[in-house]
Amino acid sequence: MGVNDLWQILEPVKQHIHLQNLSGKTIAVDLSLWVCEAQTVKKMIGTVVKPHLRNLFFRISYLIQMNVKLVFVMEGEPPKLKADVISKRTQTRYGPSGKPCSQKTGRSHFKSVLRECLEMLECLGIPWVQAAGEAEAMCAYLNASGHVDGCLTNDGDAFLYGAQMVYRNFTMNTKDPHVDCYTASSIKSKLGLDRDALVGLAVLLGCDYLPKGVPGVGKEQALKLLRILKGQSLLQRFNQWIEEPCSSIPQPAAKNVAHCSVCSHPGSPKDHERNGCTFCKSDRYCEPHDYEYLCPCEWHQTKHNRQLNEIENNIKK
Repeated sequence: MGVNDLWQILEPVKQHIHLQNLSGKTIAVDLSLWVCEAQTVKKMIGTVVKPHLRNLFFRISYLIQMNVKLVFVMEGEPPKLKADVISKRTQTRYGPSGKPCSQKTGRSHFKSVLRECLEMLECLGIPWVQAAGEAEAMCAYLNASGHVDGCLTNDGDAFLYGAQMVYRNFTMNTKDPHVDCYTASSIKSKLGLDRDALVGLAVLLGCDYLPKGVPGVGKEQALKLLRILKGQSLLQRFNQWIEEPCSSIPQPAAKNVAHCSVCSHPGSPKDHERNGCTFCKSDRYCEPHDYEYLCPCEWHQTKHNRQLNEIENNIKK
């Protein structure tokens, strides 16, 4: 599951990578992901006795021929905070049932399937590691520490754990064998979202540990808050909210006046040409500024605080 709406937010930085471009790379694979995908292939249901083993074998064979090195990650015990999410996933895999025993049986069956996959990996000489908890967390650690070049997982949580490159939607389709690629560097440079911001989004939008997130807060509002903060730590801002109760008093607004299209200061180009510009400290001209220049007039100086106060009050409510 990961973070709600995360992949939609990251869509602008998605890269369509042909599987041949993975040649020479070492990739950490979330084993449970491939097992779950095999169980949902309609063509194999009822016709293949162990679809998870068939799927695993052919994918490994294909990637080895592409000169791709694989390191599989076996998930450990999930944290108690994730119990509700795990329960819902079990119901999805093995059918709805309110009986705890049936859910326990479902989890036991899934673990036995994973063990069969590990036996195959041992026979093929493919390395695997045991995660203490979440598989995507171990994948992210291997990537961040330089042991692997990327992580193959559908869980966006990997970026929150420190992954630098994530591959998802793996397909060996003969017409277009590819995988979608996302990098932490492009997420930072093109979207302005670092690891701190992504963790903050998980809190606001919802994730495996806080499924509902903050009620009433969608991705547009959350991203708007990040844009207004302009690089400030969202997590630190959350701590400040504890000390700053929601204010019902609107922020006083200074009067907005027309601004010059050349220097972005109060006035007009003609006025500045005749009388000069106070902020440019000129008598007969004004200094051109780029688009990102912030006018020092009272209205612009208080605009940021007004916007931040408004959106934070909406979220706090």
